[in-house]
Amino acid sequence: MYSAEFSSRTDVTETTNLAAIEQLKEQRFNEKNLIIYNPPGENDELSARFLRSLAFATFKRRSPAFLRDLIIFLQDRETDIIEQCGEYAHFDLKRTIWSLELLRDDIINNRDFQIFRVKAPDTDSWNSFLKGLGEDRRQWFSAVWLHADCYMYRRIWSIFQRSETLKNYDYFGDQKTSIVTNVAPLMRDILVSTKGIRRSQEDFQYLLKLSAWSNHGDLNITRRGAHDKIYKQIAKYDIDLLADQSSDVWQDLIEASAPVYVDIVCDNAGFELFADLLLGEYIIESGLASRVRFHVKAIPWFISDCTHKDFNWLLKFLRKHEFQELNAFGKRIRAYIRDRSFILCDKSYFWTSGHDCSQMKRVQPCLYVYISQASLVIFKGDLNYRKLLGDINYKPTTQFSDCLRGFQPASVCALRVIKSDIYCGLPLCTVEKLSEQNPEWMVTGDKAVVQVAIKHRLSSDIIV
Repeated sequence: MYSAEFSSRTDVTETTNLAAIEQLKEQRFNEKNLIIYNPPGENDELSARFLRSLAFATFKRRSPAFLRDLIIFLQDRETDIIEQCGEYAHFDLKRTIWSLELLRDDIINNRDFQIFRVKAPDTDSWNSFLKGLGEDRRQWFSAVWLHADCYMYRRIWSIFQRSETLKNYDYFGDQKTSIVTNVAPLMRDILVSTKGIRRSQEDFQYLLKLSAWSNHGDLNITRRGAHDKIYKQIAKYDIDLLADQSSDVWQDLIEASAPVYVDIVCDNAGFELFADLLLGEYIIESGLASRVRFHVKAIPWFISDCTHKDFNWLLKFLRKHEFQELNAFGKRIRAYIRDRSFILCDKSYFWTSGHDCSQMKRVQPCLYVYISQASLVIFKGDLNYRKLLGDINYKPTTQFSDCLRGFQPASVCALRVIKSDIYCGLPLCTVEKLSEQNPEWMVTGDKAVVQVAIKHRLSSDIIV
C-alpha cells in the first residue's frame, strides 16, 4: 500500500516538474524573442510576435507538426517515390528529409530567413523581397504572418528543387487526388441538381455561395472534406454568412460593359476547383460573361492549393469517370477550353510570392494589366483574402473596399470561409458576439463571407 502511494506521488511530482520545466522554457523563449502578451492592436500587421494570435500558434505548434508529418510521409512512401522518380531518389530523399528537419529546427528556434540559392524563375524576386524586409521582420516570430507563411512553403519547394529526381514531385499530390476520389458521388449529385438551371439572380447567387462554401475543406487547416449535403443546404448556410454581397456581384455583372471577362483566383484543388468550374460554366452558359479565366499556383502551395497539374488532373479524372454526369461535365469543360471560353492562365509566381495584392501593380505590372481586362475578379479562400488585406488587423467594421489599399484593377470579390483571425466589412459587434460564444470561432471554418468592391468599367476605358 505504501509502495503504491509513494509511486503515485512520484509520478505526480515528475509530471509537475516536467510541466514547470516546459513553462520555464516557454517563458525564456517569449522573453528572448520579445513576444507580446497583448492581442494585436487596430491596424497592426498580424505576426507571431503576438502570443494571443493564430500566427503564434502556427509557428509554435502547427508548422513544426506539419513538417514532422511531411517527413514521416516521405519516409513511409519511399518505395513509391523511388518507383515514380527513379533509383537515385533514394539518396535525394535522404538529403531532402535532412533539409526539412533543418527548416523545422529554424522555425522552432526562430532563426533568420535565408535567401534562396537554387535558381528558379522566382528566385531573384523572392530574394529581393527578403532583402527588402526590415531587420526585425526576417524571423519567424517577428515577420508579418503572411510573409513567414509564404516563405515556409517556398522554402519547402526550394528544398525539392535541389534534387534532380525530386524537383517535379508534388509532395502534396497524393492527398489532393485521394480527396477528389472520395467526393465523386457528391459532385455527381450536384451536377444532377443543377442541370438545366437558367439565368436568374437566385441561381447565380446559389452557385456563387456554393463556390464560397466549397472552400470549407482545406488540408492546411482541417482534414474535413466537403459536406455531403452541402448543395442542398446553401440556404441554411446563409445564417453563417457574416457578410453577403452576392446580390451586388450579380448586379455588377449584368451591368458590365462588353467584353465581359470574369477571373477566378483559385484556392484549393479537388472539390473546390470543381465548384469553381461549375460556377464558370454557369457564367458562360447564362451569358453573364464571354470568358472565364482561372489563375492557379505555380508550385505546390499550402498543401491543397491548386496547381496547373491539379487542374489538368481533375479534367482528366472527370472525362474518364464512370459516372456519366462527371464524364459529360469534363467534356464540356474541355470544349470551353478549346474555344477559349475558359482559359487556364499562364504560370504567375506572384500568387506564391510574399507580396500582398496592393503590391501587384509595382512588382507584377503585366499581371495587374491582365486582370484589369476583367469586369470581375473573384478571389477564393482564406490565403487569398489575407493577400488582399495584407494581414493587417483592420477594425472589423471597416469596409472591404477600404482594406484593399488601392488594389482595384476591376471589381474585386472575395469568397472566403473564415479560417484565420483577420476580417473586415462585418456588422457592428459581430466579432465581439461570436468571440463571447466561442473564442476560437475564427479558425473553425464555420463562418464565411461574400464581399465585393465594385469598380465600374466602361467599354471606352483605356487600361494603363
